[in-house]
Amino acid sequence: MGGGRFLLPRWSRLGRQVRAENPGPVRENRRAVRVRVSLPVLLYGRMGNEPFTETTETINVSAHGGLVPVQSRVNPSQNLILTNLQTNQELKCRVARLVRGKNGALLAGLEFLQHSPSFWGHSTSPTRQN
Repeated sequence: MGGGRFLLPRWSRLGRQVRAENPGPVRENRRAVRVRVSLPVLLYGRMGNEPFTETTETINVSAHGGLVPVQSRVNPSQNLILTNLQTNQELKCRVARLVRGKNGALLAGLEFLQHSPSFWGHSTSPTRQN
């Protein structure tokens, strides 16, 4: 190709224009409805060669997983076993993300390894809550 210049469109400016025209909150695209509910759960996993368990409560749940505060030093992509202490049902999951809450607590986003819409029992509802 010769010495001509190749120019790309300025997407960032376009993005700012669209955002200025529609200043409402940005909606997240999620696979399933999240429901804010506090349910007792037990996490089971391994730290190196040592097993650990931790009892905690959900912050929100969906058919694909849930968000829980954790004290244990879990890692992203780490596989765990999650037990719903209300039903004693167990399910394999993985740590999909780790974030710090406003109060400094470590929050783990858990993703089921298989779609399980009935894992949380009657606690989930079809209405969208963000």
